[in-house]
Amino acid sequence: MEWRFYIKNYRNNHMKCYLYIDNDKIGKVEFKVIDESMGAISGDLITNENYRKYKLTVQQHFQLKGISNVEDFNFRITLENGTELNPAGGIGVIDSAEFNELKIESAGLDLSIFRSRK
Repeated sequence: MEWRFYIKNYRNNHMKCYLYIDNDKIGKVEFKVIDESMGAISGDLITNENYRKYKLTVQQHFQLKGISNVEDFNFRITLENGTELNPAGGIGVIDSAEFNELKIESAGLDLSIFRSRK
């Protein structure tokens, strides 16, 4: 099928993934593509108990520089089937103590992972 067909269709698709710090699963994320040209995805983090260990530090990173990223923690994203994503642009977590919203962003991905789900 043609590339444009896939862009049109996976743009509205969501991909369920898990977010880790090292080997600690800290929650799940339903990602959607936000920029095809940059291979960028974003989604809301639904945390589990493990996130509590990191929450204050992640929020401090947000206060200092607007994001907690792979320079701060060994963030990892896996698909539901266990396949680990390798985003060239890294992984970032946005968690402000002032707002009740946790966003995960990642860029530099090969978006064929979305197309291959069809």
